[in-house]
Amino acid sequence: MTLPDLGELGAADQWMSTEDMTFTLPAIDESGDLLPVAERLIMDNLHNIDESGQLPAVSDVYTIIMATRGKDGGIERKAGIVTHCYGKDPDNAGKPTQLVIHALSIADVWNTVTAVSWPNAWWKAMPYARTSDESGLPYSREWLMARVELATRTTFTFKHGKAVFVICRLAQESLDAAMSTQQDADGTIWVDDPFHVVEVPEIDNSPVISLEARDGSLWDTVAAQAQNAGVILGTRLWWPGDPPVRSWELADSSMDASQVDITPSQGEPYRQIVEQTFDHPMVVLTVKEVG
Repeated sequence: MTLPDLGELGAADQWMSTEDMTFTLPAIDESGDLLPVAERLIMDNLHNIDESGQLPAVSDVYTIIMATRGKDGGIERKAGIVTHCYGKDPDNAGKPTQLVIHALSIADVWNTVTAVSWPNAWWKAMPYARTSDESGLPYSREWLMARVELATRTTFTFKHGKAVFVICRLAQESLDAAMSTQQDADGTIWVDDPFHVVEVPEIDNSPVISLEARDGSLWDTVAAQAQNAGVILGTRLWWPGDPPVRSWELADSSMDASQVDITPSQGEPYRQIVEQTFDHPMVVLTVKEVG
């Protein structure tokens, strides 16, 4: 659905500030008729009153995308999952004249993906069906789960090197590990059809850092070190037709753990940094030096 011109945007350029976004849009056109976005997000749901007299939560999931021209002339996209929306009706006319849409930014991936301590263990953990928890308490439905082993030795968890590279590497290996343990209902493992990738800058003049990956969130693991090193964590939405993304070759479930490893302790890495495009939109994680 194409939205009307944006009235106001509340969104940080990088996620050091906030993961929330607000979009303020007109709800009516010049003739006073409701626009489709107002019908879809507000008015259609006002008729869905349940037996208790309440308006139930909407189960539909909507993504909002805004594209603008960047400083370099390219297209920059901000996107998020709509969490809630309200309409302003200052004249009490029974229909809103303005919409305020709240969304959770795609940048929240930094806070939801685990900074894995032992990627190899995740890669070997294939999803399997579970009908109860470890104590035997039954679930209401069958769930697919994957059992992973966490590293406890600093030998595995310690990361050292230039800040941009270390954070990019940890982010990509963590995404690969997380996606290898998840699969769709049709059996497709997420790593075989990824929607996230980490962009690797061509030049890295960032200072050397040391950090430990202890299976907390990526954000909690790297944010302080990134700030001290003058590095900004962010995201952007890549769209088919955009310039290629400089990133490591995509992993897939046919690889073994040694091939997935971006910087193996012995030998040359199997996965190289390449310029690549994709068949569908991708959330691109970015790690950039300030300035």
